[in-house]
Amino acid sequence: MNERDGHQSAPRVFAAGGAHVDRRGRASHSFVLGASNPGAMGETAGGAVFNAARALRRLGAAITLVSARGGDRDGETVRDALAALDLGDGALTWLDRRTPSYTAILDEHGDLVAGLADMALYDLMQPRVFRRRHIREAIAASEALLIDANLPVATIEHLTEAAGGRSVMAIGVSPAKVGRLATALPRLDALFLSRAEAVGLTGLAENAAIESVTTALAAAGCRRAVVTDGPRGAAILEAGTLVRQEPVALSALRDVTGAGDTLAGVACFALLTGRSFRDAARLGMAAASLHVAAERGEDGADLAEIAATAARMPTARSLPIFQPSETP
Repeated sequence: MNERDGHQSAPRVFAAGGAHVDRRGRASHSFVLGASNPGAMGETAGGAVFNAARALRRLGAAITLVSARGGDRDGETVRDALAALDLGDGALTWLDRRTPSYTAILDEHGDLVAGLADMALYDLMQPRVFRRRHIREAIAASEALLIDANLPVATIEHLTEAAGGRSVMAIGVSPAKVGRLATALPRLDALFLSRAEAVGLTGLAENAAIESVTTALAAAGCRRAVVTDGPRGAAILEAGTLVRQEPVALSALRDVTGAGDTLAGVACFALLTGRSFRDAARLGMAAASLHVAAERGEDGADLAEIAATAARMPTARSLPIFQPSETP
């Protein structure tokens, strides 16, 4: 919690983006591409902003979440999940449409083999719907906005302007969608994305050094970013400085789905409660490690466990950040 006017209060965050049904299938034996693989399927509510908002809420933040859903069973699943987590539901509902969904296929180790995003409904979340009174009031009552790249470009532009000086943080979502954030980069206070998303955003080659990828983000106007690179850790960009942070060693890897979103949510909470950006990124990485390693399902870790995990992380090491003319 953070102190305001002599007492402690929870940070209030307005979140907008993906809140849909996640379906996950995991192979029970060695995965064979192009073949039928034995395994098990499960489904939960998910989505980049939903996952991040869940992490924020469990640490004590007050959340209003605006997303799009249809008038179907999947929409009811998302509605019920928001209510169960005590997340403010600012849903935009189209009764004749299908609720967005994401289907992930994981190998026997829990690594993603393929994902299919059925999310056309999010394209209807245009700026005009964010001008509704209850949404404007929710933004006015918040101290920060957390958005994801499921939103249309025009809506991302609208929300960064409607923020009115409030902190705006963003999640990259996927290599296919992250480009929607490109023109908003200079107005973002923090960006959370994977290496693949960073490559897609910068247009560099897939094998480009992470120093080059992060330098390109900075040259495009990005001020602070966490670029995750799977088990190889993350690059943390802040004010023209760059460090490489290795994660804690994992005893097991069970499910990577939503790990980056958990990182974003916990880092957002840490920033809003007075942590430095580097410390916030470390806490987010620790929470992501607990997320992928534990069999706690959707229960999450508390702040004490996250902080204890972060304390075990190696010391970050500085990386060179090139001037635009020096970028390799």
